[in-house]
Amino acid sequence: MSTDTRPPQLKAPIIEIGGLTAVADRVWVIPDAEHTLLVPNVGIVVGTRATLVIDTGFGSDNARAVLAEARRLADGRPIYLTHTHCHPEHGFGANAISGQVTVAYNETQWYELEEKGPILLRMFSEQIPPLAPMLDGVEFIRPGLLYTGALTLDLGGQLLVELREVGGAHSRGDQAILVRGASSVLFTGDLVEEGYFGILGDNESRVIPWIDRLNRLEALEPEIVVPGHGEISGPELIAGYRGYFEHARSRVNALRADGELGEAEIAEQVTGELLDMYPDWRNRNWAAKAVSDLSWPART
Repeated sequence: MSTDTRPPQLKAPIIEIGGLTAVADRVWVIPDAEHTLLVPNVGIVVGTRATLVIDTGFGSDNARAVLAEARRLADGRPIYLTHTHCHPEHGFGANAISGQVTVAYNETQWYELEEKGPILLRMFSEQIPPLAPMLDGVEFIRPGLLYTGALTLDLGGQLLVELREVGGAHSRGDQAILVRGASSVLFTGDLVEEGYFGILGDNESRVIPWIDRLNRLEALEPEIVVPGHGEISGPELIAGYRGYFEHARSRVNALRADGELGEAEIAEQVTGELLDMYPDWRNRNWAAKAVSDLSWPART
């Protein structure tokens, strides 16, 4: 979830349906091709029995456009919908299509959305006034499928999709989606982003658990990784993102062990190092938040 809310630089966060790209057999992505604020990578996985949509973007118009494309690919088959987590750009407005699809969440994700959804809706509407009309009519509809731990959907044609609960890092209800077919494709949501510093949006976002969740994602050994935002790549994308958090942790620990700097000085130095290491990454204000989350005592 990005919170860079400077209106003069805003571009309407429209899902560009024409960018639909096949990343594997029967696995499609509508990509975040231009790193546009509030535009996620959207997945459509097409089996012989059913289709799964992963994320629908910001607002009901995006949700309707994604559903229309999914219907075209599904060719009359039933459609499931899930979201990687509860943040607005990934699915606020999906209620506009909820009666036409079967929505699946993990229970933690749903309870977090119930609790935080109205707060996030108000915050985004107030802080980004030009985009507030896109959130008109947003409601939070209870999913038709709720699971704990993991849920496997057999879409048909030897195409299995595993929805996995991996929360406690970027958000309480983080979810990863692993597609097992001719190739294994992992949709990470914002647990992995290409070219962005990780967002620790509230007191339930934590660096040390984030490292653990990235280790879990690596252990799935995906061939293709679709991040929440940015370019699609291979498993090295997960390793690189984990390396960013691990570098922050190791440097904070090393400087603390030296005993020559106070916590504020350590935070300033390590933040500067991260910004120098990743000069092209966006969300640069969040580098400092990652380091502060590691301040003594680090939140685990």
